[in-house]
Amino acid sequence: MMVIPVSQHKLIKIRRKNRYKLTRLALYCSLGACVCDIICSSTNSWLYTSEVLKYYVPPNNSQAYEDSQLNDPVFLKNASFGPWQYCWLDPLTEFHCNSVQYLVDEDPSDVTTSVQHSIRSAFLFMMCGAVLVVIGFLLSILCTLLPNPYSSLFTCTIIHINAGIANFLCIVVFMSAVSKEVGNKIHPASEMDDPLFHFEYGFSFILLQSTFLLTELAALFSAVVYMAKRDERTFNRYKIRSLLKSTTVIHSLKYVAVQVINTTLQLLTSIEKPVSDVVQERGKNQPARFARGRRTR
Repeated sequence: MMVIPVSQHKLIKIRRKNRYKLTRLALYCSLGACVCDIICSSTNSWLYTSEVLKYYVPPNNSQAYEDSQLNDPVFLKNASFGPWQYCWLDPLTEFHCNSVQYLVDEDPSDVTTSVQHSIRSAFLFMMCGAVLVVIGFLLSILCTLLPNPYSSLFTCTIIHINAGIANFLCIVVFMSAVSKEVGNKIHPASEMDDPLFHFEYGFSFILLQSTFLLTELAALFSAVVYMAKRDERTFNRYKIRSLLKSTTVIHSLKYVAVQVINTTLQLLTSIEKPVSDVVQERGKNQPARFARGRRTR
């Protein structure tokens, strides 16, 4: 049978003053995460793209397209993406914004539109993360105001961990959706050509990454304080039990000693009595016999 090695658990000992400081640090990290998440959720600067319209022909140009025309102007379709609006412009359309339709699924006409359709699923995780970040911030305030928080610290840690997981999933899904739709278009086909697609992450997406880091830091500080308080309670409980056991042992020893002393005193008093008294007492203790006369023959 395989023996599993067991390491001795070391108690986390943190002073009350330092625990309060760590709780305040968790509050500050949660506040920063809440501010960053609100900004990144309300702005639409998540992604900037620029797509080359290689086969685009202006409406007033009746000349056919030829590959030998190397000095022709390059037409681009520029766009910016966010959770609420999708803004773009092309050679025929001025810059304008449309609201994002989450329940409508249309066939994309170009790479830019396909990117916009693919990244919509990432914003669902963003919304869940924003709700959890706000709840975690409120719990951090509660933990700071309470004199001896314990269960609220555990709940605050779990909420911040789940908020970080939701934000991390949003980051992963967003980046994978962009990479899937763009593909190899960001790389030039040859040394003579330029890439057909350019993209750059905006400041809103960078703020989401900052939110993820701050929520995990808040969860870390809250978890350390919770573990320290848990170990303190465990130590106090063990100490109280050991004291109770020692007191019960002492009381039992006292009871045995008192019984031994009482029996010893009784024996000593019985030895010191005179013999006649002892015989008298024995006679008294014996049962009375009936006096009967002898029968005569």
